[in-house]
Amino acid sequence: MSTETTQSATEKLPKRSPAPLQAGAGIVLSLGAFAFGAFMALPAALVVIPKLRRYWPLALALFVGSLGVRGLSLLGVNPVLVFARDRAVSQLSESLGGEVSYDAFHGDAVSGELHFDGLKVDIPEIGGEVSLESVSIDAGTFLVYRPEGYIVHGESLRARVDASGGKLEKFLDEREAPGGTEAELTIEGGQIEVYGSPTTATFDLATVTGASGENGWVLRVGLKHAVLNILDRPCDLATQGGLSVGDDGSGLRVEADLRATDAEVGSGILRGTLKPGGQSGMVCTLDMIELGPLWARWRKVDTYDGLLRGQVSISGDLNNLAFDFRCEVKDYSYYHYTAMQLDPEHSFKLPEGELAGRIELKDGETWTFKDVSLDAPEATLATGEHMNANGGGKLTLNGVVPELTGKLVATVTDGRIARRISWSPTATQSLNDVEPNIVIVAEQFGKIDLDWEVDVQKLEVDCEPVTGTLSGKLTGTFSKEAGKRVGALRAEGELKLADGRVKCLGIDGELMGSLKFRQTAPTYHAALEGRLTASLGETPIDCEVTGDVKHPVFIFSGAGMSPQDLSRKIFRYSATELTPADQVKRREECTRIFGPAAAVEENPFLAKNAGHVTFNVK
Repeated sequence: MSTETTQSATEKLPKRSPAPLQAGAGIVLSLGAFAFGAFMALPAALVVIPKLRRYWPLALALFVGSLGVRGLSLLGVNPVLVFARDRAVSQLSESLGGEVSYDAFHGDAVSGELHFDGLKVDIPEIGGEVSLESVSIDAGTFLVYRPEGYIVHGESLRARVDASGGKLEKFLDEREAPGGTEAELTIEGGQIEVYGSPTTATFDLATVTGASGENGWVLRVGLKHAVLNILDRPCDLATQGGLSVGDDGSGLRVEADLRATDAEVGSGILRGTLKPGGQSGMVCTLDMIELGPLWARWRKVDTYDGLLRGQVSISGDLNNLAFDFRCEVKDYSYYHYTAMQLDPEHSFKLPEGELAGRIELKDGETWTFKDVSLDAPEATLATGEHMNANGGGKLTLNGVVPELTGKLVATVTDGRIARRISWSPTATQSLNDVEPNIVIVAEQFGKIDLDWEVDVQKLEVDCEPVTGTLSGKLTGTFSKEAGKRVGALRAEGELKLADGRVKCLGIDGELMGSLKFRQTAPTYHAALEGRLTASLGETPIDCEVTGDVKHPVFIFSGAGMSPQDLSRKIFRYSATELTPADQVKRREECTRIFGPAAAVEENPFLAKNAGHVTFNVK
């Protein structure tokens, strides 16, 4: 066969067209639009280059296929984004230990952006939840590479967690250790509620920023407002600055640098760091705290006033906090409606003093006092109408609130007992019910057992018909049970009356004696020991005073007359003749002290018939 014949036969064979192959290749390549987006349609520009126009089937198929794939992506049918979404949800669930849900999702595989609306995570480990109105995650180009780590941006954080029983601290302590995923976090606005018993708190957030990586993790919270609910009462605080929580491999670390202001109470600054082991702590500086409005949030039957200024050192961890404080108290006053007989003039007053000690808070629930003391060099110790006292002292308290123990050491530099003595059967008041009104004030404590020591240097007695000055040292206890308004006061020791005097009817004499207290008996059973000496003209009065405050006994000797004659002579005697006005006054005095029957019979000793006093004559 000739060459011409072969060439002719070859030219007669049908040529195979490349168009279907190019179109098929274009369709396959267009699937890359799931990852590379509409950029896959750019090869369609090949048709504008004359020499490449013969590849138009490839370009057209790629263009049409890319549009189709992008359409599927808009409908949520994008395997690359689905994989990235599921991976992000899985990591978030694993990190926070709870189920993740969201209202809507969209993303871009080319730019590596994932966006969730209404993201919510339930966290059963801390009995709460975390939600974000919206959150965007930049995972890197094509969702495969971002050397500087993920970038997360969110808006409107809402979190609610249970901090009781150490749950929150344990949860934070178990978060991702150093060497974890590189990431940066920024959240604009939101609110965090930390609840427990009895303390809860709500924080309004300005921003939340954070980072994680090889060196651990840290979360910084910028605060703008906080409400602390302490014992069911809110404390509203405007805040500047914030807190940070993190773990660099050495354990959970908490840092603070913020200022908080209560419009009614005052302001303070909190700075410092708490971390496991070693020496660490925060210092809270209190700027002139107003005690009045602060106390009013918890108490209604009494009022405080005064200023508090000083420092509080905070140590420990979130589960066991210790507050060591030393504060100056100025212009302090305390008014109790019933203890002060509805008269603010009877308020306790303390010009200046020092409040110091330690209070420990465990699990956000249990408050423990450790040597919490109030030391006042000058203060009012009793302000009642019938008993008042001034001096100085120191009160120290220990125990778990509301059950406290303590000790009071005080000195009475001056004071006064003013209650008329009466043994009349119609009398409604007596020395039996005279005691420091601090006994009623103690109702503000749930349960308290107090040991006390009092050095009485001068306590004037103005108990008509007896006057004088008491001095001595007493020790004792005060116990108040939970649920009871008034406690039991017990005393041990002796108060001596060195300059006593009695002016009663016809008697004007000296009274030397003492009050002896016993721990086993109420104070109104204090034993009386003394001697009254006087004279009714030529009749000597030598009277031994015994019994107790509740029921005194008077034993007269040496008068040389019968009890009835002696009693009537006491009623009638006067060194000068009594005027009619004097007689009326004497009868009124006898009625008040000894009773109407004694006044009618002109026989004061008849008061013994009422059972409040005993008179004997030897």
